[in-house]
Amino acid sequence: MKKLPKLYTDFAKYYDKLESQYRDYALETRWLEKLLESHGCKNVIDISCGTGNHISGLVQSALKVDSKREFYAMDASEEMVQVASAKLRKLGSGSEVLLGDFLKMPLRQSSFDSAICMYWSLAGLSHEQVRALFSEVRSILKVAGLFVFDVENSEGIKENLLNEPFIDSFFDDEGKSVIRANLSRKIEPDLVDWHAYYLFEKGGVSELINDNMKLKFYSKSDLSRLLSESGFSISGVYSSPFIEYREHSPSIYFVAQKHE
Repeated sequence: MKKLPKLYTDFAKYYDKLESQYRDYALETRWLEKLLESHGCKNVIDISCGTGNHISGLVQSALKVDSKREFYAMDASEEMVQVASAKLRKLGSGSEVLLGDFLKMPLRQSSFDSAICMYWSLAGLSHEQVRALFSEVRSILKVAGLFVFDVENSEGIKENLLNEPFIDSFFDDEGKSVIRANLSRKIEPDLVDWHAYYLFEKGGVSELINDNMKLKFYSKSDLSRLLSESGFSISGVYSSPFIEYREHSPSIYFVAQKHE
């Protein structure tokens, strides 16, 4: 397993505060619920659950209506698993969160009828790794199993957010002030070098920490081809939950199904 960025490890406890402005988890949860319901899904696994916002939202909704749907989750970061597990325990859910790499999933073949992979989890993957991921997902799904994921759109890269630093997070946590500044540069047409600078200040003492990752953007046509080659048929493509795909949107949401 490759070394993960600090955002997913050292700063996992801050993740929700750092990233909350970029996601409407409630909207995405409602959309996922509609998809799961319309496809008659009985068990779902989040294969890159992060801090568990999607899976905990789905579990909470299911508990309200006494749904018998089963939920599972997995992440490659031990720190993320700890945060996600705490959220599910707080809900009184028996759902389990596993530690594992989604490129080599420790799961039985054909054991799920649905899998989700949200919040641009493919961003750090090469084309070869995306193929490997799709193959892994196909192996754990039953025939006609649902696969839902989203990516950053290579046709929707916002040039105005590149090459200039900007502060996107500022908050206090247990007497410590946390500030994050982002600086991203496009090094290839579909590859962005993302740098974040975290300033921690407590009791007059400051600490500056750097974090970095390469963000791979994918196009609708690229992923459609990779899905087809991997044994999936595409049920829908969206720019955001409930919104059909529009060219140059920042994100792409795919809904696909395993075929025989």
